[in-house]
Amino acid sequence: MKNLQGKQEDLKLYNKKGDLVYKFYKSSNGDWYESTYDDNGNELTFKHSDGDWRESTYDDNCNRLTFKSSEGNWSECTYDDKGNELTHKSSKGVSRTYNIPKYTIK
Repeated sequence: MKNLQGKQEDLKLYNKKGDLVYKFYKSSNGDWYESTYDDNGNELTFKHSDGDWRESTYDDNCNRLTFKSSEGNWSECTYDDKGNELTHKSSKGVSRTYNIPKYTIK
């Protein structure tokens, strides 16, 4: 079975709930790609045969907490209990804090 990008999908593994947790696929030129996923479908790891890789972590609300890659890029974020991003730091020199206004509906 070929996917839309013309790569041959070789292996998919699912957990007991039926969620995709692992995928390995190889293109016609011999390159391979491998990904792992959490129970919410978030990609945790990605590896490529050329040495490229990336890793991410997520909170229970599927907000990405950390990211790092083989290129040296990284980011870290924090969120409030509603999922609003509060802080963001990254290897690109970006560091910001958000002031989320609080509203009360009467």
